[in-house]
Amino acid sequence: MRVLRVVRREFLERVRTKAFVIGTVLGPVLLVGLTVVPGLLMSKAGKPLKVAVLDEDGALGTPVRAALSAAKVAGNLRFTVQDVPGDRKALDVEVLAGRLDGYLVLPKGALDSAQAEYYAKNVSNLPDQRLMDNAVEQAFVKLRLAVEGLPADKLDAVTRRLDLKTLQVTKEGSREDKGAGFIISFVMLMILYTSMLMWGQAVLSSVIEEKSNRVLEVMVSSISPAELFAGKIVGVGAASLTQFLVWTAAGIGASLYAGSFATGLNLPSLGPLVWICFVVFFLLGYFLYSAMYAAIGACVNTLQEAQNLMFPVMLPIIGAMVSFPIIMRDPDGTLSVVLSLLPPLAPLLMFLRVATVPTPLWQIGLSIVLLLLAIGFVNWVAARIYRVGILMYGKRPTFPEMLRWVRHR
Repeated sequence: MRVLRVVRREFLERVRTKAFVIGTVLGPVLLVGLTVVPGLLMSKAGKPLKVAVLDEDGALGTPVRAALSAAKVAGNLRFTVQDVPGDRKALDVEVLAGRLDGYLVLPKGALDSAQAEYYAKNVSNLPDQRLMDNAVEQAFVKLRLAVEGLPADKLDAVTRRLDLKTLQVTKEGSREDKGAGFIISFVMLMILYTSMLMWGQAVLSSVIEEKSNRVLEVMVSSISPAELFAGKIVGVGAASLTQFLVWTAAGIGASLYAGSFATGLNLPSLGPLVWICFVVFFLLGYFLYSAMYAAIGACVNTLQEAQNLMFPVMLPIIGAMVSFPIIMRDPDGTLSVVLSLLPPLAPLLMFLRVATVPTPLWQIGLSIVLLLLAIGFVNWVAARIYRVGILMYGKRPTFPEMLRWVRHR
């Protein structure tokens, strides 16, 4: 009963704050913004760019203009080729006046040198510049083949570009994925990473604040340190779970939107297992790392003193993020499987594997069991450090001293 009172106090103390309300609202907005909005923007590339072609070679202008006029993004024409006579200075005036977005210069011998120049006020629009590069290159290839004697009616067939579709194979069937799955997996991984750090540090700050205010000295007179430790971990965890469930509900809504209304955007529709693991691994990661943060908070008097002790705790989380490319490159490889089963890395890496490829249930189950064992051990050690540390003031203890606290009965 005393533990429940601590849980209730910790929970209400956090959910009533403006920061919690704002974070709970902004989380879904950010999640939807990073998943649905990019697809919508990709489907609407904006107004076509008004460009001109200055053919100094004399024989390249017509095919290059035709290639640019046919270039498309998401089924929409991307360039409107303007017939603007004049030299480079005259075209510069048109660009500066806003009547042209840019102009392409084909110098003499461009076909042999494979070089061209693009002038514009905005030269940071890399996707459109890449599209222009491909279109001009395609026109040059056709011209070279024509010089070699290939009949004009065969040029399009010979130079046809490959349209490679990528489809993910699942038990429910195959579904096209143009890279959106990678983006979604990374976004969800970052949410897990950020949430675990944010709420772990919330526990740390709470313990340090109560210790510096001498509130703990009063509280331990009516409740044991072990009960206080458990109440704080569970209470803050309940607040974090509340926020996380709101975020998850928003993510499920975005996933259903992607799977039905917005199928043309090729956004992945995530299955129930992914969302279950999203919540489960957040909770397991929270209980694993929050206990460490609570122990650190009990050993120090200020946040500045906690910085050095926090690094060993954060190192596995950083290591998991560094391992992100390994998992994405070969999620079923031996190294990926081993890394995702290690308890300090599992909350992030096992979830990443689940979100990326169909993962064997026995591996997910083994990861959860190992995490539960690790949580039990870490919480036991942290509770023993907490019971001594919360009443210690002044000099920050060393690691050998903390080990003696753990062994002390």
